[in-house]
Amino acid sequence: MKKIIFFFVVILGVTLYYFLDDSYRYSLEAKAYYELGEYDKAYKLAQKAYELNKYNRMAFTIVTQADIAKVWEKFIKDSNQYFFEIDSISNKETITKADKIRIKMMLEIIIGEYKNLPTSKLLDKDLEQKAYKNYIKAKELYNGIFKKTA
Repeated sequence: MKKIIFFFVVILGVTLYYFLDDSYRYSLEAKAYYELGEYDKAYKLAQKAYELNKYNRMAFTIVTQADIAKVWEKFIKDSNQYFFEIDSISNKETITKADKIRIKMMLEIIIGEYKNLPTSKLLDKDLEQKAYKNYIKAKELYNGIFKKTA
């Protein structure tokens, strides 16, 4: 009976500590935002938690992972914008040499940036998949338009 009471008191104490300690409370909230894909909010809360307690490993991990996820999000957003611009150019009646050079540069940027994205085993698989799709789309467009034929 004493063991059960002791176990209950320990669990209660740990739970209260996490909810009463601001650093851990911010970390838990940051983790929730991270899981929802709201990486900017997660980053800000985890950074706040980490500033309060430099030994809060959860906060440090979330800061690091949210920062990486934000880079991937930016790549997806930027590459989608480039695809929109490429589509606009390709819908013109006449495509000039300058337009072709611009398209080539945009595709090369997408391909190059994808190859330089930071990696993480904890990265959201949906982000990875969206980025990879944009990379493949850029590569296929590039090869279809600019690959020299023998």
